[in-house]
Amino acid sequence: MPAPLQVSAVRSRIARLLFATTVVYMLVLVCATHYPKPEQLLPPDAPSDKTLHLLAYGLLALLAGAATATAGRWVPGTVGSLVAGLVAFAALDEVTQPLFPPRTADLLDWAADFVGIAVGLGGIAIGVAIVSRLRPASAQRQLGVGAR
Repeated sequence: MPAPLQVSAVRSRIARLLFATTVVYMLVLVCATHYPKPEQLLPPDAPSDKTLHLLAYGLLALLAGAATATAGRWVPGTVGSLVAGLVAFAALDEVTQPLFPPRTADLLDWAADFVGIAVGLGGIAIGVAIVSRLRPASAQRQLGVGAR
């Protein structure tokens, strides 16, 4: 087993990589949701718009949640802030779409975004709970699960 310092350094690098990936994905998501003719970006048999919103924001939540958990910051206050931030980002993304005609804002799109966020973060919460149950308390402290 690697020394604690090595594990900490690897976790820190992974957390930074996940955070950077989350930021890049957010930028791609904004471009995709504001592109004037989204049908040009999609194959003819693409899922429904609401399904795409759910999947897109589910992936965003998975990335952001994984970065948070890997950094050892998966605690109620941080998770609550993460939920609020992702929901606010989704709302801002939706209300700014009319600035790029013929795009429109749709409350149901935002609702699908919210469901995706809940599913993505729920998956991370399940993963964190499983890791917490499988590892002894000393290993959890070493890995930063539930750390502040």
